[in-house]
Amino acid sequence: MITMSKTTDADGEFEIEFEIDGRTVEARPGETILEAADRVGIDIPTLCALEGLTNVGACRMCLVEVDGERLETACTTAAEEGMSVAMDTEALWDRRRTILELLFAEENHYCMYCEAEGDCELEDMFNRAGLDASRFPLEYPDRSVDTSSEWITMDLDRCINCGRCIRTCEEVVANDTLSFAGRGKETTIVADDDVPLADSSCIECGACVQACPTGALYGSASAYRGRTAECETVETTCTECSMGCALEVDTNSGRIVRIEGARDGEDGAQLCERGRFELLADGRERVDAASIHGEGAVDLEVALERASEALADADSVGAVASDRLPTETLVAFAEAMAAYDAEVAVPGTERVATEARIAERVAGELGTTASALRADGPEAVLGADAVVAFDTTIVDTHPIAAAYVRRAAKDGATLVGVDEDEDRFGSKSDVSIASGPAMRGVAARAVQLFEDGAEAFTDDRAGPLLQVVPALEDGTGVIVLGPGVDDEETIIDAYALAGMTDGVVLSLPDRANAAADGLIDTTVADTVDAAPDVAYLLAADDEGTDLDRLLPVARAADTVIVQATRESTLTRAADVVLPALDWFEREGTVTDASRAEGELTRVLEPRGPVDEDRAVLDALADPGEAPDEEVIEA
Repeated sequence: MITMSKTTDADGEFEIEFEIDGRTVEARPGETILEAADRVGIDIPTLCALEGLTNVGACRMCLVEVDGERLETACTTAAEEGMSVAMDTEALWDRRRTILELLFAEENHYCMYCEAEGDCELEDMFNRAGLDASRFPLEYPDRSVDTSSEWITMDLDRCINCGRCIRTCEEVVANDTLSFAGRGKETTIVADDDVPLADSSCIECGACVQACPTGALYGSASAYRGRTAECETVETTCTECSMGCALEVDTNSGRIVRIEGARDGEDGAQLCERGRFELLADGRERVDAASIHGEGAVDLEVALERASEALADADSVGAVASDRLPTETLVAFAEAMAAYDAEVAVPGTERVATEARIAERVAGELGTTASALRADGPEAVLGADAVVAFDTTIVDTHPIAAAYVRRAAKDGATLVGVDEDEDRFGSKSDVSIASGPAMRGVAARAVQLFEDGAEAFTDDRAGPLLQVVPALEDGTGVIVLGPGVDDEETIIDAYALAGMTDGVVLSLPDRANAAADGLIDTTVADTVDAAPDVAYLLAADDEGTDLDRLLPVARAADTVIVQATRESTLTRAADVVLPALDWFEREGTVTDASRAEGELTRVLEPRGPVDEDRAVLDALADPGEAPDEEVIEA
C-alpha cells in the first residue's frame, strides 16, 4: 500500500474525479495518481514508493500517460479534475522493460545466488513485464559485501538505487546514516562518510532491511532461511521494552525465519535491534527439563512437589517475576505466591505506581485530570512544538520513542535534552542541560520562572531555562520521562510543568508490562526488602540487566526456586529449576507505556515440557491438586 503524500488530507473529502484506463476514480485534494489508484485496487507498477516515505519518482516504473500528451510519474503527480490517465499501454511497458533491463545489466542480479530470490520486488517486476533476459551486456561491478555489522549485511551489487533505505533512515528513524554518493553509473549507497556499517552511526534497527526491495540489505541471522511465501506469519507484541511494538514473525518448519515490524502498526513497521534481531538469535541453552540441585533432571511433578514443600515450610518467602510476562501470567504468579504469604515484587512497578499517585495529585491541584496530563502515545511527540527529554538514555532503552523525538526535532520542534551525563540526542538538541545525580530542580526552576519571572534566576542555568520555557509556553509541549527518572521531585515538577503549559507527559519506564502494578497490593515494589528463607524467581527468558536484578534476591535466600526458559547464572545457583515458556510460545496480553493493551499470540508450539506457565503456578497455588496433564506434559 502506498502512503498519502504530505500534501494530502487523509480525512479530506473526495473532491476530484478522474479516469485511469477508462475507470472513474475519486481523489482527495493533493492525492497523487498512485495513491488514488492504490486505494481502489489499480496496481500501477513501482519499485521506489513505500508506505510512510516521501514519493520521489526514482525508479520510473510508475510512468503514466496523462491526457494522451505527456508522461508523468504517478507517485509524484497530483490527481486533477477530469484528468485521463493511461497506465497499462504497450508503449509504457516497453519503456519499463528497457529500464528493467538496464537495472539488471548495471548490477549483479543473478537471482540464483541472491538471498532475496523469491522475495524480490525487482524479480517480480521483471516477471510481470514478461522478461526473461536482458538485451544489454552485463557489467557485474565488483563491489565488496559489507558484513561488518553484527545484524545487517549490505550487498550493493544487488542495489537499484531506489533510495527507500535512505528515506527510511531519514524520515522514519531520523538517524540520517545512509545517503547517496557518486554520480551517474557510480552512484551508490554509503553509510556516513563511506565507512563500514559497523563503524557508522547506524543503530542497527533494521528498518532499512525491511524497506529494501531487493537483496541489497538483509538481516544476517535470517539469510537463506526461507521465502516469505513459504512461511506462516503470526502477529504478536514485543515485550523487550514498554513500547509494545507489533511484530510480524515468519516461521517455517517449526523455526523462526525472520521478524519484521507490522506495516499496519502505529509505529510504521519500526523495530529496534532487540525486537528485530536479538529475539531471533538467542543462543542460550534451553531449560528443557525440571531439575533439583544435587539430583539433576527430574520429572516435573517431583520438582513441583519439592518446590511446594520448600515454600510451605518457609518462615518467609520473597517472590519476584519478570515484567516481560503476560498480564495473565503475572496474575497467576501473584495468586500462587499469596498462598504462601509471600512478599511479591515485579521490577518497575514502583515507578509506575509513584507516577500514578503524583499525576492524580498534580491534576487535583491544577484543576484537571491525570489522563489529561498524559500523552496518548509516542505519536504525540510528532505534533509537538517543543520536546523536553528527561533522561536521554531512551536512545538505547526505547529506540522507537527516540526515533519519534528525532523526527519531531527534524520537523522543527525545539528539543531540550536533560541528562546527568551526555545528551544522547547530541546535535539534534537545541538545548542540553546537565542535571544533578537525580535530575532534581530543572523542571522546578522552570515552574518558578513562570511564577517569578527571569529575575528569580541568578545561576548559570538561567540561560538554558529561558530558552526551554518559551518553547513550552508558546506551543504544544511534550515532556518525556525516561527510565532513569525515579525521584518524586522531578516527576512532580515534570507533571506540574506540563499542566501549567498545557503540555503532556510521555512516560517511558524501564519495564515492559505496565499492567503489573496493581495486580495485588504488594506489587508496588521493585524487589523484596528482607532476605527471605525461600526465593521464588519467575525469570522466564530474561537476560542481561533484567537477570541481574534477580541475582541479589537469590544470593540472600536460603533456598532458591527458579522458573526460567534459558540456562543462566541464576538457574545454576537454584535449588529447584522449573521450565518456562519462551517469548514466542506465550499467549495473553500486555499493557504498554501508553496504557494500550497488546495481544501476545503463540508463534510456535512449546518445545519444552511445559505447555503453559500459568499451569505451573496454579499447581503451586494449590499443592494438593495434581497438575493438569493436558497442560503440563510429563
